[in-house]
Amino acid sequence: MLSSQRAFYGGEVHLLDLALGLRRRGHRVSCVVRPGSQLADRLEESGLEVHRLRLRDWYEPTSLLQLTHLLASLGPDVLHSHTPRDYYLAATATVALPVRNVGTRHQLHPITVPRVKKPFLRRFDAMIAVSEAVRDGLIASGLETTRLVTIPNGVAWPGREPEPRVLRRELGISDAPGPVVGCVGRLCPTKGLDTLFWAATLLRGRWPGLRLVLVGTDTRGGSYGDELRRLARDLRISVTFCGYRSRAARLMRAFDMLVVPSRAEPFGLVTLEALARGVPVVATRSGGSREIVRDGCEGLLVPPADPEALAAAISLMLADHALHARCVREGPRRVAEAFTIERQVASTEKVYGLVIEGAPLPSRLHASQRRAEA
Repeated sequence: MLSSQRAFYGGEVHLLDLALGLRRRGHRVSCVVRPGSQLADRLEESGLEVHRLRLRDWYEPTSLLQLTHLLASLGPDVLHSHTPRDYYLAATATVALPVRNVGTRHQLHPITVPRVKKPFLRRFDAMIAVSEAVRDGLIASGLETTRLVTIPNGVAWPGREPEPRVLRRELGISDAPGPVVGCVGRLCPTKGLDTLFWAATLLRGRWPGLRLVLVGTDTRGGSYGDELRRLARDLRISVTFCGYRSRAARLMRAFDMLVVPSRAEPFGLVTLEALARGVPVVATRSGGSREIVRDGCEGLLVPPADPEALAAAISLMLADHALHARCVREGPRRVAEAFTIERQVASTEKVYGLVIEGAPLPSRLHASQRRAEA
């Protein structure tokens, strides 16, 4: 496993779960990551084999030579890269090595400057898209469909977790007088938090005690979080900023619902984590969310960047007890049927076997319907 990511977001949760799942299935898994990264710490905490390298870029000789030397000594069958920067580093480092390259694409947008990058990407035997929407972006980049395969993310089944009241105390919201609407993820413009804030202004007449709870870190070093705090003050809405929380998924039981207001969502791992816990979801029809949530079954879907539609969906979820109960019941079933970590790991293992054998790849493995709401 190769990742130069320093933080620990959805793509890194994917890597950790995949590595642990492959190890359980009897494989030796080595993880090559940057020193001082959150990812390195979480991998080591889980007892995985971790190698720390600088991993600057493919044209930086120290990074390239260190990775090539390490791979030559480890002798892996497959090198699985998880961020765009790593695709090009992996392709260059393995030129003279008998290693099969596999990549996972977590980004929704097409690959930039594909003409320049195609020589590197031709070194990959398989590129895994985490959703059909991501696959569409890869096709738009000009990648051959014979090397593309869709494997949706999966999540581990939650174990015994604290009661909602205990979690609300932990988050400092035990005094919330009304509904608690949660949002988990990075604080950045693409997550659509400003849309959620404007939606909240439309809800205070009917739900005067409503509180928004944001769990996640600011990707701009604090500046975007400051913008959001100013907006919350200007709009006079109740927002609790919880910052980064380790193992944030367990906190979702504190919410009456999870809202995913993203403008662009490649997949939506937090959506799965909420559904597995029986927490209803209101999400935008953006990218992978349409492949997870069936509108009116596990949650509600709305257009992105539409505060009025988002407010209406949140209000409906709070007011319609039959809808809420159906989402609570159907969410875990949806995850169990299509989005378990076991299915994801088995599908990825199959891709490894096919590329080692030089066999053709299917277009998708255990994939969900192309559009869940269809």
